[in-house]
Amino acid sequence: MSGIEQAVSSPTAAARVDEILRAACRVVATGNASDLRIGTVAQEAGVSRTLVHYYFTTRQELLRAAFAYAENLRIDALEAELATLATGAERAERALVRTIDPALEETPALWNEVWSSLRNDEELRPLVQERYRAWIERVVRLLEEGREDGSVPRSVDPAGAGWRLSAAADGLDSILYVGLLDRDAARVLLASYVIRELEW
Repeated sequence: MSGIEQAVSSPTAAARVDEILRAACRVVATGNASDLRIGTVAQEAGVSRTLVHYYFTTRQELLRAAFAYAENLRIDALEAELATLATGAERAERALVRTIDPALEETPALWNEVWSSLRNDEELRPLVQERYRAWIERVVRLLEEGREDGSVPRSVDPAGAGWRLSAAADGLDSILYVGLLDRDAARVLLASYVIRELEW
């Protein structure tokens, strides 16, 4: 059992950590990732710096935990949304669209801070790799579901198409971030990629 798992073994402690991580996500969402500091998060959560330090001894540890927490919330929200769609093709496209058009509760700024921290945080890299791989594999599985329900042509290779579409969506997200496209244009481009990959 890790240190943080031991620290949150009681329901009260788990609730405290949950509120601290929610506060960390709010700090990033309402400001920017550089505001993610122990003191700022403590103030947002309405607790002492000492309490935040008890669970997260460094800013990087807090960043890693906030990233994992936000990703869990994002995946839960996405899965609930996908459950309302009828076909694998629709679900795959919606998952890809959420890359460039995140829900209001999601924090793209947190991902941007994570990317900039990868060079100096070796403990963060495997966490990001795991989450990224899981997301691509999810897109691939949705395309496989589409082949089974007939919404994706049998001629489509789900693995190849899933990786290409994931890379395209991620590239569009970067282009959006630097302001070379607006969101509507990015959606149109992404839809054209999906059509090209899944054309009958």
